[in-house]
Amino acid sequence: MPSTDLFDLAIVGAGSFGMSAGYYAARSGARVLLIDAGDPPHDGGSHHGTTRIFRSAYTMGPAYVSLAIRSRRLWLELAGEARSRAEGDGRGAPEIYRETGCVSIGPSASRFLESKLASCREFGIPHEHLPAAEAAARWPGLRVPESSGALFEPQAGILFSENIIRTYRELALARGAELLTNTRALRVVGESGRTDAVRVETDRGEFLASRVLVAAGAYSAEVLPELKELVRPVRKPIAWFHAPEELYGAGRFPVFIVNDGGQVEYFGFPALNGEGLKVGRHDGGHPAAFGEPIPPFGRYEEDEGDLRRFLDRYLPSVGGLRKGTVCLYENAPDEEFLIGPVPGRAGVWFAGGGSGHGFKFASAIGEALAAALTQGNPADSSDLTAFHFQLPSDK
Repeated sequence: MPSTDLFDLAIVGAGSFGMSAGYYAARSGARVLLIDAGDPPHDGGSHHGTTRIFRSAYTMGPAYVSLAIRSRRLWLELAGEARSRAEGDGRGAPEIYRETGCVSIGPSASRFLESKLASCREFGIPHEHLPAAEAAARWPGLRVPESSGALFEPQAGILFSENIIRTYRELALARGAELLTNTRALRVVGESGRTDAVRVETDRGEFLASRVLVAAGAYSAEVLPELKELVRPVRKPIAWFHAPEELYGAGRFPVFIVNDGGQVEYFGFPALNGEGLKVGRHDGGHPAAFGEPIPPFGRYEEDEGDLRRFLDRYLPSVGGLRKGTVCLYENAPDEEFLIGPVPGRAGVWFAGGGSGHGFKFASAIGEALAAALTQGNPADSSDLTAFHFQLPSDK
C-alpha cells in the first residue's frame, strides 16, 4: 500500500467509535483506511467483554439523550443488515441488540433518578417510575432500599459489543474500506508542502489522507500528546457470578444500574448463555499506563470484594465468582465526550473520552463522524458540536 495513495479518511483506532465511523464512511463511498494496534475485536481496548448496556434516559443533558435515541434506530438497522448479510451467506446472524429493559435504582429524590425521569418526559422515552416495594416484587432477585426508587426503560437492553465490532468490520471491508491490523500508529503530522493531506506514521509505513480521525481509546494520547491531560486510561475490573436462571436469567431480569445518589455506581447484566450474571463498578479504578501490563483481575482485593459487597446488598441470591477480567476506561473530565477537530491540527479530528458509557452511542457517533469528515454534515446525521473541546492550554 504505497504512501503516495491519498485516502479520503484514515482512522487511527478501529474500536467502538473508529470502526463505526469507518463503516459509515465506506458506505457513503469514501475511500477509508482503518489502522489498529490489534486485530479487532480484541481485548486491548474498551469494547471486549461481550456485552454493553443500551439505554436512552440520561443524566448528562439533552445532547446525550438525542444521540441515544438516534443510536437505537441505527442499532436496529445494523441488526437488520447483519441478518440480511447472514442469510445471503447461508449462516446464522450475529446477535446485535437484545431488548431486556433496564432498571435504574437510586435514592428517591436524587439527581440520578430525577434527571433520568426528566429526560424520559421531555423526549417521550417509554418508562415506568416504580417505588421500592413494587420494583422488588417485580424482580424477586432484587433488593431495593425503602428510601430508593426505580426507573424502568422497557426499550433498553443489551448490545453485543464484540459482535458489533466484527459486523462493522465485515460490512466496511465489503464496501471497500482497507484495514491494517497489528499496526501501531506513531504520529499524525501535517504533510510538508501540502494543505490537502495529513500523514499518519506507523510501524508499517506512512499513509496520507485528506482527513484523519484519531479514535484510539485509552491510548489516544500516544498519538496526540496534547490529549494527555484530557484522556486518562483507568483499569476497571468486571466479573461474572453464578446466578439462578429463575431469578436472574435474561428473560426474567433486566440490565441494571444502581447509584448511591452520588458518585458510587454499579451496573450489570442478567445471566446470559450460561455465563452467569455480569457486574462492574463504574466509579473508581486504578490508573493505567500505555505500554505497561494491566494487572489481571484479582490483583487487588476490591476487584472481587467491591462487587461481592454490592451483590450481597442488592442481589443477594447471586452466587460465587465464575470468572473476572479487566478492561480500560478512557476517562475524560466530568465523563463528557470529546469529539471534534483537534485545535491546532488542520484536518485532524479526535473522538474519545467514552469514560465507560460511550459504547451505546457508537452507532450515531460513527455516522455523524463519517458525515462530518467526508460528506459535509448531511442534515440527517447527529450534531456533534456539543462535544467539541478545547485543549487545557487553550482555555
